[in-house]
Amino acid sequence: MRRLGALNIVLIVLGALIVGVEVVLFTTPAFVAIMNFGGAVGLNNFATPYKSIPYLLLATLLAASAGASAIAGDVSDRSITLYLSRPITPSDYLIGKGSAVGLVLTIFFLIPGIAACLFAYFVGNVSFGLAATAMGAFVAVGLLMVVFFTTLALFLSSLTRRPLYAGAAIFGVLISAEILSALIEGVTSSTHALYVSPLEDLLAVAQSLFGVTPAIDPGSAAAIVVGIAVVATGVAFLRVRRVEVVG
Repeated sequence: MRRLGALNIVLIVLGALIVGVEVVLFTTPAFVAIMNFGGAVGLNNFATPYKSIPYLLLATLLAASAGASAIAGDVSDRSITLYLSRPITPSDYLIGKGSAVGLVLTIFFLIPGIAACLFAYFVGNVSFGLAATAMGAFVAVGLLMVVFFTTLALFLSSLTRRPLYAGAAIFGVLISAEILSALIEGVTSSTHALYVSPLEDLLAVAQSLFGVTPAIDPGSAAAIVVGIAVVATGVAFLRVRRVEVVG
């Protein structure tokens, strides 16, 4: 419940508005006919939240807000030593912390997308089959997003005892990587530079699941995202295990 503070609720509401409005708007046959010069509504029309960075910027802010104090707060007040002095392993501790952060991110990524697909079906914009396929894509993309942002938040939160620093690091690392990739792409004119940014990698995977051709290979992008998540989890585990030994 602490993770669902006022700021996080505002971010979740903003994210839900983006998904809801864009999905419903871009699955409305009359609007699509005008925008696509008579084109039919397809799975790609559900991908609008994942065609730009702003939606993931909200997710980045949410991860920074919800995950900054996940471990750093416990290290700061030394409560982590109390937790780990009980029959709780570092894995148990990380799973508990990750579940709390992941739940907030799950609300952000999964519920609005599923609700928007159902609404588009009930108002007659799309068939049930298309709505169900879109919901499956939202679930698949959402779970990947939840795992990535949660593991990254735990990793960076484990590196400091100050939640403010952890939050700044979560946001700063992702935004810096995005800016760096854009600069490299501008200089080299190569889309391969986009692999440097985890946000671009996530967008590429999301777009491919919705039938949109991304700027970079989604398979390679997915491998990078999963690799970062695995390394982040491993480092966070070692950091928590070290605290246990010291305690």
